[in-house]
Amino acid sequence: MKFISWFRQFFEDQNGMPSSKRATLYVSLFFLWMIIKGSLEGKTVDQMVLFSVCGIILFLIGAVTSEFFKKIPFK
Repeated sequence: MKFISWFRQFFEDQNGMPSSKRATLYVSLFFLWMIIKGSLEGKTVDQMVLFSVCGIILFLIGAVTSEFFKKIPFK
């Protein structure tokens, strides 16, 4: 049960609620991994797909990071 609790924390935000941004980020990272794995095996990679996935990942990293800094009170 500790593993399930630990794994569930990957998808939670700072308040302990499920976060769709984090889940989407992990799915996008999986797609990027599949693209890289395919390119290493000699398959062609469409640049638009690669740039789109990378753009989504960068946007979601920024969104998750901003959630973290919203919780910190600034004086």
